[in-house]
Amino acid sequence: MRHLNPSFALAALRRGQQIEQFLGRVECDGRQGLRWIALSPGPSGVTIYVSDVEDVGTDNFLDITEFPPLDPEEETWGRKIAVLPTSEDALHLAERDLSADPQRWVNQGIVCDEYQDFRKMNP
Repeated sequence: MRHLNPSFALAALRRGQQIEQFLGRVECDGRQGLRWIALSPGPSGVTIYVSDVEDVGTDNFLDITEFPPLDPEEETWGRKIAVLPTSEDALHLAERDLSADPQRWVNQGIVCDEYQDFRKMNP
């Protein structure tokens, strides 16, 4: 099973594991790209990152985490959206404000597989 149900997503965050979600296409200043988000637990809470990246993927290069940012002024590993005190708060914000699907969270690194599936369905 690739996707984490909501209770498994919470459990992963509580164990200190990052979770991610591929959100699909995005447009930034008229440029098309891709968006994915990461929730990363740490000592001060759970940090939410949003990455808007260029779609430079190929059949042999699917690591969306290595794609360049869509906005050249942006940092190379996403924008920090918030640091929230609890895993529940972070999931709620991601779902409410970033359109994350509570049934589509994956463990760290699996977002690349999600991107690969997206490419197959959107050639």
